[in-house]
Amino acid sequence: MKKLYYSRRRWLIIRAANEYRRRNRKRPPDLLQVKPAERHITRVQIWQGGEPEWALCMREPTRPPQKLCFRENLDESMRFMEELRVASYAAIKSKHKVIDRSRGMPRVGGYADFSYPIYISTAAAVVLAAEFERLSKAYSEITPTVDLDRWNGDVFRKLYQIGFFEIVGITPKRDDVVIEEGATRTMQIVSTKNADDLDQVDGALQKLGSFINPDGNIPEGIIIELLTGLSEAMSNVTNHAYPADYEPDYPHIGQLWVAATADRENQSLTVVVYDQGITIPVTYPRIERLERVVNYLARTLKQRPEFDFQNDGTYIRAAMKHGGSRTDQRHRGKGLPQMVEVIERTGRGKLSVYSRGGWCVRDSNGRLRSGAVPFSIGGTLIEWTVELKQTSAVVSS
Repeated sequence: MKKLYYSRRRWLIIRAANEYRRRNRKRPPDLLQVKPAERHITRVQIWQGGEPEWALCMREPTRPPQKLCFRENLDESMRFMEELRVASYAAIKSKHKVIDRSRGMPRVGGYADFSYPIYISTAAAVVLAAEFERLSKAYSEITPTVDLDRWNGDVFRKLYQIGFFEIVGITPKRDDVVIEEGATRTMQIVSTKNADDLDQVDGALQKLGSFINPDGNIPEGIIIELLTGLSEAMSNVTNHAYPADYEPDYPHIGQLWVAATADRENQSLTVVVYDQGITIPVTYPRIERLERVVNYLARTLKQRPEFDFQNDGTYIRAAMKHGGSRTDQRHRGKGLPQMVEVIERTGRGKLSVYSRGGWCVRDSNGRLRSGAVPFSIGGTLIEWTVELKQTSAVVSS
């Protein structure tokens, strides 16, 4: 046996290291080949509607803001929704399974950590459900929830009441979409493709109107006018949100999402309508407009915007103030002034419109405010609140 001199020992060490590298180059990528800086392996509990099960998460989770609300925390909420959309699109393009069950314990690539938010608004819940439904349909597989037992109780309750788990396919859908809790009633999210499916929405909204007005102290004509205006606005969205020549940045599923809440104590009705289609800032510059609208846009549009969506709020504001084209064709630009008119005729109310990166709010006092952020909401969101208490007081006097 040869004596193991230093040079011999060094040669053996180098040969072993080279052999180790060659063996690992031939192996398929696995946890051993993940760079230490990128390695983030977490044991999580996932749920797809059956029994919960344990899985490995291979990436750092996306963390939503503590308050998911467009009215009160616009920038952070819009940023999160865009990050979620980008991550979902990347997952769809990669064609990886939502859950990889090929190697022992199930694995998920990443997830949004909903144990962090302490509040979510109805409007944010609708946009969130739409994104998860798109992801589930793209995969033909239910997107699981992760660590559901750690979610904030108020956030879970809101998502449960609004029908989030039904929309994404985790729990079976109810026949009756109206849920009663104390002095409020909620119409769960209804996901539809065309105006023919809006009968269910119309019936649910009529129930909410009757719930607000149990004593008949609000004229029936006002309730009917309110529901009619809303139905027309939703029909306009279903007819024009997804034109045949529209090429979206992210694949859509041609859906419209609607949810509503009635508050008997405040005698108010709030309706949320969302689509992932062509947006107001994209369509409004293309339509034929009256001269006063052209002049208004010429005065208010920034010729050198600081970011891509900076003028979006101006287009939405013009659509709410002036409507659409001189040819009076039905589209969302015409539907928004109709919604404002209903508010003015029925009492106090608020209309908030978010489209691409822009927003415009019509406050209860009639004042218009608008602006934009450098993140897209991924379509158009309308949040419409009508307060009927003032109307009731006027009628009773």
